[in-house]
Amino acid sequence: MKKLILFVLVFITLQSNVIAETAAAIGDSIHAIHYTINIDEINTSDKTINGWAEVIITPKINQIQQIKLDLKDLTVDSVFINQLIRPYTHSNDEIIIDLSESISIGDTIASRVYYHGQPFHEAWGGFHFSGDYAFNLGVGFESIPHNLGKTWFPCIDDFTDRATYDVIGTAETGLTITAGGRLLDTINNGNNTTTWHWNIPYPIPTYLASITIGDYVEYKDVHAGIEDSIPIIIYTKPSSAGNVAGSFINLHEIIEFFETRFGPYPFEKIGYTGTAIGAMEHVSNIAYPNSAINGGTSSEYLYTHELSHMWFGNKVTCSTAEDMWLNEGWATFCAIYYKEVLYGHSTFLDEMRSNHKDVLQNAHIADGGYWAVSNIPQEVTYGKTAYDKGSTVVNTLKNYLGDSLFFDAMTAYLTNDTIAYSSRSSEELRDFLTAHTGIDMYSFFDAWVMSPGTPHFSIDSMNVVEEGEDYIIDIWTKQKFKGFDFLANDNILEVTYIDEDLRLFSDTIHFSGKTGHSVKVYNKNLVPSEPILVFLDLFEKINDATTDNYSYFSEPTEYTFPSTYFTLYVEELTDSAMIRATHSWVKPDSLKNPIEGLRLSPYRHWKIEGIFPENIDASGKFFYSISSNLDNELITSAIDSIVILYRENTADEWKSVPQTRVGVWSVGNIIVDEILPGEYTMAVWDTQIVGRKDDNQLNEIKIYPNPSKGEINFEFTRKGNYELKLFDNQGRILDSTVINSISGVWNLQSRNYSGIHLVEVFERGELIISKKIIFTD
Repeated sequence: MKKLILFVLVFITLQSNVIAETAAAIGDSIHAIHYTINIDEINTSDKTINGWAEVIITPKINQIQQIKLDLKDLTVDSVFINQLIRPYTHSNDEIIIDLSESISIGDTIASRVYYHGQPFHEAWGGFHFSGDYAFNLGVGFESIPHNLGKTWFPCIDDFTDRATYDVIGTAETGLTITAGGRLLDTINNGNNTTTWHWNIPYPIPTYLASITIGDYVEYKDVHAGIEDSIPIIIYTKPSSAGNVAGSFINLHEIIEFFETRFGPYPFEKIGYTGTAIGAMEHVSNIAYPNSAINGGTSSEYLYTHELSHMWFGNKVTCSTAEDMWLNEGWATFCAIYYKEVLYGHSTFLDEMRSNHKDVLQNAHIADGGYWAVSNIPQEVTYGKTAYDKGSTVVNTLKNYLGDSLFFDAMTAYLTNDTIAYSSRSSEELRDFLTAHTGIDMYSFFDAWVMSPGTPHFSIDSMNVVEEGEDYIIDIWTKQKFKGFDFLANDNILEVTYIDEDLRLFSDTIHFSGKTGHSVKVYNKNLVPSEPILVFLDLFEKINDATTDNYSYFSEPTEYTFPSTYFTLYVEELTDSAMIRATHSWVKPDSLKNPIEGLRLSPYRHWKIEGIFPENIDASGKFFYSISSNLDNELITSAIDSIVILYRENTADEWKSVPQTRVGVWSVGNIIVDEILPGEYTMAVWDTQIVGRKDDNQLNEIKIYPNPSKGEINFEFTRKGNYELKLFDNQGRILDSTVINSISGVWNLQSRNYSGIHLVEVFERGELIISKKIIFTD
């Protein structure tokens, strides 16, 4: 399912824990083979339902004296076992039925429950009424456990118990009842009501069963699948009927996309039904929001996401809520990846990069911490980690294996006789991929699936030696980890070499742990010419803790590198350049010689690299902000003076470069006068510490008078080029000037400043002193 509403994370209460344990206990002792659900009446005025459900049950253990079923909020009228009425209790959303005699493995019984009432719903999941329409959504974001089949029929409500279904509903003639599966019959009852009978022949969990009722118009089509013709049935409100063709214009291409990559469509029809809210991937009857059926393709990703669940979530289901990424991460990936086929690789790459940046920047905030995609707490089952980070893990897995092997393996997984139409865990997926591909997937899953946070890879250095007809290239690599103390092993990374003519060729390297060293030997006949630079993952195949991209330049221009918070201004260029910007979402290497009062970013830094012609003149703009989960841990108050530091390579010390800050202390940009290849990081000077230190060590620098009526005198120890900046107490820059001498006067009388302000003095871009000045009338 795809979340279209903002929901509040709900903490597990003692009662929720009890319910979760109870649900597990029910599924551990009995198994439902088949459900017949007969809803005799759906009253949209009173918002009630009335009906019965019969469950064919077989035990998983011997000598069972009672059976239990989940049913939430509805009232039980009577219970029958094999057509004989039986005593029962119904409390805490659980029906306990006493049996006349014990049952054991191999036995089957039919348990029929008659019930009525007003069904439960939360803000999103449950059984909803909307005017003259009614529908269910099979899971809840707030409810724990999340399964909400129990809101409209008695059942074993978990992710692992799977059964076939007959769904029968009666409504006023003229209305339509839709459900999953095939429509077996419609019966005119002769009393202005019609009964609709749907059948699902494939075993599914309870949360994937569905029913809707309302005034619907039917849209029918057929897709020529790779094995069989696939009926397409879309039910909409009459007012939306004319929009179906436009909104679903690419449905056939999307079905083909899934079938050619993940195997034949796994159910008997493709179905969508318009509902007031959604979307929810009920088997072959997707609850799809009416607002998305608007005649355009703006919500195409949404119906693609839900359709992908027929493979990922419905055919093979996560065995627990804690493994929800197996459903939602894969569906989110599919809803991005299909665009490569329909709209081109660059569209896919842009969307995946944007999604990945959002994960690195916001997922740990939105979900209350760094979590592994597997074994995620149920409070955040439907959060960014499972959906969005899960999609980046899938994308990384695809490129780790390579497209051909990845799609072959996943098709084999989904069509495997023992896996199809069952519930599986991350460990089971890992073990299958290992066996099928012959590649040990344990290290990959340990790093990307079982561990919080995200690996970060970088090239430390490269050396090329020409020896006879070969180039011998040494590549040293480094690994960090965002959000968790862990190092990934058995990493397979693509490296791309570039020569002076901007020609590229790629290869892979392997390494484990914190550092790696690879030696590559290339015959000169196999490479364009001597490589002068190597890029790591130039084509963004691995979703490590970086967001990056590159561009070619042949004339002066302004270019913002997407998802990097960096803009390049090429002011002069007469030859071609290729420049890449990488935003690393991990802290930079520390200062080799710490300086009191200077703190580097604990969170991010940049690498600018590429082919820079000798005649290029370029500056760059780096964005900073204490909001948006960027620099709030670095910039803590107005006394922190934000700067950019630079180093050419990892062997160098960080140093200041000529720069200008544009903005207030809390948000703005730093413009670096000359962009050179190398690394850049945000840092702050604590002006209280730096000011006190400079007053002691450089007491020859005089700034007076203080208080001032608007005129400030500066006396330095030597002649230089000094930049002066004046800030208010909110960190906003008010004025600036320069003094190109050993002394000077800054006359601000015409500005009529009053109160306490901060003066900062920079030399060659480096803050050398700051001082608070009191302006008086």
